[in-house]
Amino acid sequence: MIEKASSINRVAVVILVLACLFMLAPLVVAFVTATLDYPTFLRKGVTVIPGTHLFDNIAAVWARTNLPRQIFNSFVTALGISFGKMFLAFTTAYALVFFKTRYTILIYAAVLATIMLPLELMIVTLYQVTANIADPLNWVANIGGAWAVFFGTPLRLNMNLLETYPGIILPQIATGGAILIMVQFMRTLPRDLARAATMDGASPLRFMIDVVLPLSKGPLIALTLFFFVDGWGKFMWPLIAASSPDMITGVVGLTRLDFGTENGIPNYPLKMTGAFMVSIIPLIIIAVFQRRIVSGLTYMDR
Repeated sequence: MIEKASSINRVAVVILVLACLFMLAPLVVAFVTATLDYPTFLRKGVTVIPGTHLFDNIAAVWARTNLPRQIFNSFVTALGISFGKMFLAFTTAYALVFFKTRYTILIYAAVLATIMLPLELMIVTLYQVTANIADPLNWVANIGGAWAVFFGTPLRLNMNLLETYPGIILPQIATGGAILIMVQFMRTLPRDLARAATMDGASPLRFMIDVVLPLSKGPLIALTLFFFVDGWGKFMWPLIAASSPDMITGVVGLTRLDFGTENGIPNYPLKMTGAFMVSIIPLIIIAVFQRRIVSGLTYMDR
């Protein structure tokens, strides 16, 4: 039995090492390419021997492109998405767990249904709403020509959120995944807490801020970091919601980097340098806060 377990462990280690190599090899090649200058790359091609031109390449990308501004856009949108998701998840989960009504199950089912609908499936509708978020109000006001009867002309409000931070952020925070996780966590909290708070005269808002929020600190921090990294890497919706060089995010900006070609070969060292600049912040977050993320998520199982 012990020999069988030892064999299984060896196989698991081999699989883990191969998986790590499979995931890390492209990152290593990309980083090494970013350290080369263009003539060296043309001469040697892809190599695993680092060069000495990383900071020169960073300076060139910084001066010749709008990538620094786009990285800032990524930071703003990722921060907005992560905090927006967690605010919505925390408040919604609190209401679903501690305020039971006849509609709680239906509301929770609707929240879970959003998990089954990926953002890409709702792109057309989201684009129409974001292009004019006043359209629903226009539609309601103009039912049966009511607005025109009282004011002479139909209501035609126009509030375009495309090419803005809210237009990129808001459609990405209304997802059920974070709500599901926070609901499962809050269900582990003792019900006596709510009864004790009520007996002490605490209002629902005071109970949420003074009791539930401190107890939820670990999962909230872990999920905020997780959704920040996830929001940083979003591509589809930022590509559609913004098109100007000053508003697109870093991930979208990478697809538009153009440093010319020689003999049909693009300037991959500068392209990989751009990729390094865009990915360094989420990589640092994962490296520094990995233990915090894991401990916060595992705390929910206690």
